[in-house]
This record gives sequence, C-alpha cells and structure tokens, in this order.
Amino acid sequence: MPRQTRQDKNSSTGKKQRTSHTKSRMGCLACKRRHIRCDENYPQCQNCTKRKVECPYRDKLSRGELLLQASPGNTPFKPCCRPWSAKSRAQAKQWKRTGSMPVSDDHIRITLQPTIYSEYDLCFIYLAASNQQRLTKMGFLPSSINCLISFFRIASSCRLAMNGVLALSAYHIASVTHCQHARRKEYQYQMLAIQDLGRCLSNLGPENADGALVASMALLWLCEDMSSRGQIAAGISAILQTCQGLGHQSAFCRMIAQAWRQTAHLHTTPKLECGDTNGLQHIIAEMRKFEEILEEHEPDDDTWRQLRLLIALAEDLIKVEPSTPADKQFERFRLLRYYKLWLPLNDLLTDKDLSSILMVNAYLHAVALYTPPQTSQAYMIDLGVNLPSLLNETLRQIRPVEPYVRLLDELKVILSPM
Repeated sequence: MPRQTRQDKNSSTGKKQRTSHTKSRMGCLACKRRHIRCDENYPQCQNCTKRKVECPYRDKLSRGELLLQASPGNTPFKPCCRPWSAKSRAQAKQWKRTGSMPVSDDHIRITLQPTIYSEYDLCFIYLAASNQQRLTKMGFLPSSINCLISFFRIASSCRLAMNGVLALSAYHIASVTHCQHARRKEYQYQMLAIQDLGRCLSNLGPENADGALVASMALLWLCEDMSSRGQIAAGISAILQTCQGLGHQSAFCRMIAQAWRQTAHLHTTPKLECGDTNGLQHIIAEMRKFEEILEEHEPDDDTWRQLRLLIALAEDLIKVEPSTPADKQFERFRLLRYYKLWLPLNDLLTDKDLSSILMVNAYLHAVALYTPPQTSQAYMIDLGVNLPSLLNETLRQIRPVEPYVRLLDELKVILSPM
C-alpha cells in the first residue's frame, strides 16, 4: 500500500493544506522573526511599511552596495533637528550659570571657565564627558575615547585642545543623529583647531606641546583624505621628537609616544598569520557562524546589521593589494577606521544586549589587527593605537553565555599567535 503523504492526510481529513515557508526564508528578516508571510517587495516589504520600520532585507544588497550604504559620507543629514536632548541643554545652561560641572566623576576633571564658552560648546563638552562617565562605570574604553580623560584635563586650560575635543564630540553626535547642525559645528571646530595648531607649531614649547598633541590626535581621527592624514601623522611624529629634544616628559606625552611606537612596531613587524589573508578568512568564517546565532536568538536588528556590514568590509579588505589604487585602499581603511572609532561607542551606549555587542566589537578589533600589512601605511598608523590591549579587554568583558562560549574560544585560538 503506498505511503500516505502529508498532503493526502490533510485532504482526507478536510484540514487546510499547510503553506510553504519559502516566503519566510526568502523574505526580510523582520517577517522571518515574526513568522509571517513576506511579499518580498524591495527595498520595503508591505509588513514593514505598515509597521513603519526599516525593512532589514537579507542578501539583497551586494557587498559593494553594503559598504557604500555604510560609508559616513553617504548618510543623509537632517536639516532641522536638535543634536541633543532638552535635558542636555538644561544641564549646559545650569553649568554656564553656576560654574559647576554637571558630570561628577573624579576621573573626569573639567575645570574650565564656562562663561567663556557658548551654550553649544558646553552641550558638546557635556555630552562627551557624560558618555565617558557611563562607559567608565561600565568598564569599557573604546579607542575613540580612551584618551579623553587626559584630553579633558589638558583642554580645560588650552583652547587649542578644546577645539579638538569639541570637533570629536560634534562628529560623534552627527554620526548618531545625522544632524546637519552638528556636522557644521564639527567642521567649524576643526578649522579653529587647524588655525590654532599652525600658530602653536611655529612656537612649540613644553607649555603648549600637550595641547598640540591633543588637537593633532583629534584631527587625525577625523581626517577624511589620504594626503592630509599623512601630513598630520608626520606632524605628530615631529611633535614627539621635539618634545624629546626639549626634555618634555609629561604623562600624556609619554602615553602618546608609547602608543605611537607600539603601533609602528605592530605595522612593521611580520606576524604569524598576518602576512597573508588566512587569519582574516578564519575570522570571517567565525563571524558567519555568529551571524547564524544572532538570527536564531532574535537579537536587536542593529547588532545583526553591524555584523553583516563588518563581514562585507572584511571580505573587501582581503582583496586589497599593493597594486590597488591608493584612493580605493584609503576608502576601505577609512571605513574600517570609522567602524573602529565609533561603532563600539554607539552600540555600548544603547543599553542593549552587551554580550552580542561586545562579540561584534571583538570581531571588529580582530579584523583591524589582521589587516594585510602592505596596506597599513603610515597615514593609517592610528588604527593600531592600543588595539591589542583593547581587544584583550573586550574579550575579558564578554560574559560566557551559552550561545557564545564556543565562538569565543575559537576566536581566542585564532588570535593566540599574535
């Protein structure tokens, strides 16, 4: 007697035939997670349109389109929006009126005179300090802000350094809020820092060397073209050499000099696995496994999206060779620098699933470490500042929750030769 199929059983019992799940597998991730049928309209399916959310389509964009979409220069800005909350503005007003810094933290010492700064300036300073305080309490120090404690101390008495700090804060706020006003203020602060730095370097001495280093590091992080990055990196090296000749040995100068030497050594010393793309390919394979886990456990969409963008970037970095045009090399490493500086900070401040966020951050730092050495030119030297210690700290902070234990151990094995 022939075996009765499921369809035959359903037909014989009068039950409605079960529909295929092809649509759920091929449709957007939001429909898949809600276990509903997706009409597969691109770029926005009907279900996501009804819910007024962005449709997180899977495998619809090519690697190049993903990278282009993620580039900070391609993000549309909102002409009319407030770059900070009403609470932040009220705190800045109170600071200007009373002279008392709203952030009370022994590690963050900002002893400036608020009356000489505008309300906008104080808002940017307050937001940078409050973010630093939150991350310090959490025990995390992303590389874009792990120098800010020293930055604040120096900037309190040096307007040159303060303009660099303000530019960093405005850039970060613009990258999160897409506010056109914050982006304009970032450019203004950068121009002020460049002008003041030029005057400072013509008469460099122990009294202004730390301020020049703060402004130079900020400008290096924010620079968006290859030639300017090379000039600023050369300028930082010259400042450090001048400080050594003058006998200037402040704690901040020693910290930057040590990190600079470690980075140069990291980029010029051959490493196991790092001379070819094997290590990067292993990391990509691990990220693919983690991507499946994120989908299975229904994480926050942003974490999954950031991981997918990082995978696309890592796959693109493998193809970068010495013969690749310099502008294309720089564009990929500019995007890597953008990821490394801002994504860990943005995600950690969301108060969401820290284990998932930290795993993505660990993969991000690992990708930066395994970048092919022939593409790590002097103008990208800041990519490696404090990177090994930052990666180790990130791995230490990840809680060994059950879904991540195996992947965490495998990542540590890949990184063990370094």
